[in-house]
Amino acid sequence: MLKMKTAFAAALICCGLPGLNTADAQPRCFSAASLQGYYAVIGTYGANVAVAFGVRYFDGNGNFTGSFTLNAPTAGSATGERTVSTGTQKGTYTVNCDGTGTFTRVTTSSLGITATLVDDFLITGASQGFYQLVATSLSDAQRSPSALMPGGVFLTRSFTRMPDRGAPSQ
Repeated sequence: MLKMKTAFAAALICCGLPGLNTADAQPRCFSAASLQGYYAVIGTYGANVAVAFGVRYFDGNGNFTGSFTLNAPTAGSATGERTVSTGTQKGTYTVNCDGTGTFTRVTTSSLGITATLVDDFLITGASQGFYQLVATSLSDAQRSPSALMPGGVFLTRSFTRMPDRGAPSQ
C-alpha cells in the first residue's frame, strides 16, 4: 500500500495535476469583464483648450454610466472667461482580445446639449485577476469633434481604475 501511495505521489509530481497548473489558468485575452468598477477619467480637449474630470462605472457586461465636469473657454470671450458645465453619460462598450475596443455613448450636458458619440480605446494597464485580466488604466479618443465645444476640437481621455465600492444605485 505504501508503494502504491509513493508511486501515485511521484506521478503527480512528475506529470502535474490537470487544472492546477496556474500558468494554464491565466487568461490571455481581455473581455468585457476586464472593464468593471469605477474609473477616474481625465479628458483633454485639443491642445489643452479645455479639461473634463469625471467618473465612469463599468458593469463588466458591456454597459456603463458616468458623470463629468467640463471647464472650457466661454464662447466669444475676449478676456479668457471659463464656463463650467456638468453632465452625464451612459452607453455600451465592446472589448477585443488585444485590449482595444469601442464605447458608444449618449452624453447629456447641463448646457442642454445631448449627443451620441463613439470612442476608440486601448487598455494600457491591467492586473491579473483569478478569472480575467482587469483593466487598471486605458486611453481613448473620440471619433468626431466635441459636441460640447465649438471649433472642431477633439477629445481624448485617460482612465484609472479606482478602489471597489459597489455598483451605483439606479
